[in-house]
Amino acid sequence: MLYAPCPGGHLRFDVLWDEASRLFLLLGSQSTDSMTRPDRLSPARWGTPDNERHRLVLHFSKNMIDWCFAGLVSAGATPKESRHYAAMCVDGDDLCIVSRSGDAEAHSAHNGNLITFHRITDFRRLVY
Repeated sequence: MLYAPCPGGHLRFDVLWDEASRLFLLLGSQSTDSMTRPDRLSPARWGTPDNERHRLVLHFSKNMIDWCFAGLVSAGATPKESRHYAAMCVDGDDLCIVSRSGDAEAHSAHNGNLITFHRITDFRRLVY
C-alpha cells in the first residue's frame, strides 16, 4: 500500500485520464488555510480547517504523483459559497465540469443549494 499526497485529497475529488495529452487531470477543492486554529475560522466555514470548500481547482500530472496546478475553475465569494464534489468530462477541446455548489442563500458550505456547470475551453493550453 502507498499513501501519496494529493491536491484536494481532503475532500472528494475527480481524476480523469486525457488520452490526447497523455495526462491525468485532477479536479478538487483547494485548501488555503488548513493550519488555522478552528476557533479562528470564519463562522461561514464548514467543519475543521482542512474542510475548505469554496475554491475548485484543476491540476495535471503525467504519473499521478507529481501534480502541477493548472488553474482556478471557480470560487465562491465567501467560504460559505462552496464549489466541491465536482466531476468532469472531455468534450473535444473543452473540459466540462459539474459541481455541487452554494451561493449566499445556501444552508452551509457543505449543504449547498446549486449545481453549477463550468466549461474550460481549450483546456490543454493550461499544460506547461
